[in-house]
Amino acid sequence: EQCPAGKQASGSGNTACAPCEAGKFASNKGMTDCVRARRGHYVDAEGATKDKACEPGTYASGEGSRECTVANAGYYVAEKGEDKQTPCDAGEFSADAASEKCSICPAGTFSSEGSPSCTPCDAGETSDEGSSSCAECDSGSAKGAGPGECDVCDAGKYAEKGASECLSAEPGYFVDSDGAAREDECLAGKHASGSG
Repeated sequence: EQCPAGKQASGSGNTACAPCEAGKFASNKGMTDCVRARRGHYVDAEGATKDKACEPGTYASGEGSRECTVANAGYYVAEKGEDKQTPCDAGEFSADAASEKCSICPAGTFSSEGSPSCTPCDAGETSDEGSSSCAECDSGSAKGAGPGECDVCDAGKYAEKGASECLSAEPGYFVDSDGAAREDECLAGKHASGSG
């Protein structure tokens, strides 16, 4: 008599059919050996007639898996039945395990490939959304430490490239427009008594 699906009878002289162990299955009756679960699939109980696809956010890298592996933070698995996790691209992140997609780093932050979080730019630096690195603030603008964009200096203040703050014009000097990279000295016969 043939073994039913989910069971096997290997060799000769068998008196009974044995259930397939977890990680294996027998889809047809009369099978002499159970088949290992395919990559990206699993069998979590004995006596299975088919393997099951791993859900998004999980994967099974080898054959014969009894369970799926959860994707690490910084990685994702977008589809069912995947056999590997994929690292988030530079400029993206996934903070949680079992992610199905990555999120874009906000402006003023950056990340490298496979990052679980975005890193704020240093003082005097910023970045566009989805960046893998930071760049210095342009002359005439500044930014303190942390995420965010460079702010243009108001009239009365100035900043050199990569500045962490706008500086007020010193007495005897002036800045007459927004976004200035330097202060100008007052001409003979004119003065600026206060700062800014």
